[in-house]
Amino acid sequence: MFSGLCCKDTSACCQGNAGEAQVEVISSQYTKNNPRMSDFAAALKAGGGVFDDPRACAHQQFLDLLDNHLPELRIYKSGKIQTSPGIEEIEGSPTEYYRTVGAIIAMVAAYITVKEEDEVGIHMATAGERGPMSMDKVPGKFINMGNKPEEYKKFCFKFADGMKSEEDWWAMMVFLAVHDVGKSDEFRNRVNATLPKPKRTDDHDRALANALRDPELLQELLPSVRQLGTERAQRLAEGFATNFQLPQLGQGEISVCSLRGLLDLPKARIFDGTLRNYLYHSIFDIAGASSNEKFIYPLALVPVYGGFSTAMEDLLCRLTESLKPDERCLYFDFLYGGFKKAYPEFEERTFRSLCDSRVFRDETGIVCLRLLALTRNTYKNPASLLSTITLSFRTLVDEMAGNVTGPQIMLYYGPDMLRMGLGTDMEDESGQNMRQALIAMGDLYRLTRDKLSKAPSGDYQFELNVQPVVSAIKAAGKEWVGGEQLREVCNGVEIVPNDFLTEGIINLKK
Repeated sequence: MFSGLCCKDTSACCQGNAGEAQVEVISSQYTKNNPRMSDFAAALKAGGGVFDDPRACAHQQFLDLLDNHLPELRIYKSGKIQTSPGIEEIEGSPTEYYRTVGAIIAMVAAYITVKEEDEVGIHMATAGERGPMSMDKVPGKFINMGNKPEEYKKFCFKFADGMKSEEDWWAMMVFLAVHDVGKSDEFRNRVNATLPKPKRTDDHDRALANALRDPELLQELLPSVRQLGTERAQRLAEGFATNFQLPQLGQGEISVCSLRGLLDLPKARIFDGTLRNYLYHSIFDIAGASSNEKFIYPLALVPVYGGFSTAMEDLLCRLTESLKPDERCLYFDFLYGGFKKAYPEFEERTFRSLCDSRVFRDETGIVCLRLLALTRNTYKNPASLLSTITLSFRTLVDEMAGNVTGPQIMLYYGPDMLRMGLGTDMEDESGQNMRQALIAMGDLYRLTRDKLSKAPSGDYQFELNVQPVVSAIKAAGKEWVGGEQLREVCNGVEIVPNDFLTEGIINLKK
């Protein structure tokens, strides 16, 4: 039995550290009837919304309803939780709990918008001050979110097209509640204990997929999923087994090999909604990423809601074609749409003709698209970038194109590192700003590859968390000088991998 799953009293957010929780074990005897989605909607609205009080303590009725009907949520507040590669929260921290609550609120807001035809749903996801990327203040330096409730409304209705019944809505609630339980050290250890050593993993999605396939673990650890029935549990397992994240693909962040799980998914799972709901969960997950007990409401990221939902439909169409593309072709075509919109003249005069060569598309071409996507296509000198990686940086091109033996490397938070690392000179007329940044990236790949020399055989993704570099850029503020400084920061850093050699984090030089 999985023990030690405790629930911190969420009402304590207004009372300092008051309210110690008692240990509760997730039991396979969980037999409460599933609530109606309207019950969750009513409880959420009873909290008053963003302007009345966005804190957890004002929404205790809603949080109690969640905790009572989705016991897996307790996992996020018990023991050590890995919030990202190489980073663990303080034991018992509710950070991941509130991020998950934020994702659930984003979905409930969609339900209110569509099924109850209530504008409150849009208000929940678009109103209120939300920090540096606020909907009603000047947003962060690099992301213009804008206040576009009509676009959000369109997103809600597009999502609702796949929700044919109340049971479908409830199943998506369960999906969001359990989607990150694999971040719990206790959960992964319990799952790994049932597997032979070569099959054990520190990857939270794969750990969850393994638990979903095991009837005993499903009964012990995931009672809400078990109540959905065998078929829905299998759908969830096959989705998480893909180990695929749509937003990271759109940013050029994930490695090429990470698309193989997507391509190996049985076509039936594309038609029955399995993949569609799995991809939508990523969007809701991003919406809740900034939620905490002092502001539980999600962000309505217009570029995510509006852009990725459209790109997702295109991706699904590609996967239903009679002749499936391979991973490089799929990656290239996915990024090419955004590239053409951002760089129409360069695409027409130079890039398009080069795409006649499959070698170009699979190597220099895909790396060029990935690098530009890492900047969210805000870098203004694509011609210089293409020339630079064509004439130099052969090793970096091989790494980013997946032409390597052994694990492929993903720079987790790579988009923030490159985009912010370039500083203010996005015009970069000489190309030197980007060249220095590419040297920095090359150093990170080289140092990581050295650490992977003894990695287990197999072609899988190693996630290197570069958030410490991003933090250094933020700390420098206006003093940050661009690619040259990024090169200096990344030169000679220490790569600290986990025991499985599947992920790691950077330690900066002192």
